[in-house]
Amino acid sequence: MEKTPKKWIKVRIFDNYSDANELRSIMLDNDDTGLLEVKVRRCGPRGSQFKVKKYFPEQKKGNN
Repeated sequence: MEKTPKKWIKVRIFDNYSDANELRSIMLDNDDTGLLEVKVRRCGPRGSQFKVKKYFPEQKKGNN
């Protein structure tokens, strides 16, 4: 069984890390499932901006 890479979704881009980290914290606090993953990555010219990305695993399509 081949493992597929995660499909991260861009949420928003900030000019400073503290604003991006604040959104990341709020998103994780509001997640009741515990499955949501959120990360902050540098982007923009010379890494001057910060991108918030999220990943939520899809439900497995199995025989129920």
